[in-house]
Amino acid sequence: MRKRPRITPATREGEIVEDLMSLLPDDILINIISRLPLKEAAKTSVLSSRWKYLWTFTTVLDFDGITESSNCISDPTCIDKVLQLHRGSSINKFRLCLYSKDLHESEITNWVYSALSKRVQIFELELWPRLKNYTFLENCYNNLKSELSGVKYLRSLRLFSVNVTGEILEFILHNCPLLDQLSVVRSETLVSLKVVGSAIQLKHLRISTCYRLNEIKISTPNLLSFKYFGPGQELKLHIENAPQLVDISFRGVMLTRVRNVVGPITSCFPQLKTLELDSCDELYAQFSEHELPNLTHLHLRVATLNRESLLGLASIMKACPFLQTLIVQFDYNGYKVGRRRKVPRHSHQHLKLVELHGFLGRPIDLELAFYILENATTLEKMVVNRTNYSFGCGNAKDCTKLREAKLRQGVELLVL
Repeated sequence: MRKRPRITPATREGEIVEDLMSLLPDDILINIISRLPLKEAAKTSVLSSRWKYLWTFTTVLDFDGITESSNCISDPTCIDKVLQLHRGSSINKFRLCLYSKDLHESEITNWVYSALSKRVQIFELELWPRLKNYTFLENCYNNLKSELSGVKYLRSLRLFSVNVTGEILEFILHNCPLLDQLSVVRSETLVSLKVVGSAIQLKHLRISTCYRLNEIKISTPNLLSFKYFGPGQELKLHIENAPQLVDISFRGVMLTRVRNVVGPITSCFPQLKTLELDSCDELYAQFSEHELPNLTHLHLRVATLNRESLLGLASIMKACPFLQTLIVQFDYNGYKVGRRRKVPRHSHQHLKLVELHGFLGRPIDLELAFYILENATTLEKMVVNRTNYSFGCGNAKDCTKLREAKLRQGVELLVL
């Protein structure tokens, strides 16, 4: 049995710490090492003969050449060396974030395959700029079909500026029973994606700036959130059999064909709790025909032009009788919001927090703010975040009328 180290006045502090650390079992030491940046983890090999190879069992391999941190390993030769030395049977997280100008497709393929062979759970690949000739898993796709022992442990997959096809993503969805998060950003080869099947365990799906994507079909009972950012004119979106889908974000869309957006998600309206949309006048008419009885959080980016009313938002608010948080981001480019109109009073009895970002202080901005102050009967706080630009149509620094408004007792107005 190893004796407790004897501490004497002559013992240096560093020696005490090292002796105490040496009493810990290897699995705890590896857990500690795995929380260090990779380069720092490798430096622990000089502490003693026992520590020499502990770092090679780290469960986190993070190769980051974008942030240019001194603690990061990003040189291809060094990455090869680390993967060759790694002795662990599994990897909790593998992240490869590199400038691609000096990389070869074969190098990336070998690194990806090495990670997947180690039963990786969290996998992130980010390349700057995108390699046009590289497609994720294309070269080892056939091998994965016959060797599923590694890929089936995936829990989270994030691809940023990496080409990937719908076929490969659908293969992963159907053969990774633990996968609950999928994020694809800036893929040029993603044209169609079908998340269809009762056995698929995916809970969070994010698709962003995949400009050639023209179809998304979702039919899976376990999905909780779906976030999309990109063009929407030609996108065919189909959502059905998604009873747990409670969080939807649909942004970046030029809403000239708003039915492409609202129509497919109406089947989720009864269960939605959080909704984020770019909006325009036609959108409001669509919402007037529906009710979102469980929606508590609404985030709208409103494209406005001068001399247009914002009170069309009231129809969306009315469709959400239990709305608690409303966030409006004013965008001064894009399509008209709607014509100036008179909106009947409607009591929004559960609205607690309102945030108005990009506030100019124009009459139509004030009109919306006053409508909310008058009709949100249980409002607790309104945050007005003014923009620094006036666009010749208002004075963002002049919110005197709003500051002087007579507020209900208990309402806090914060003008930033």
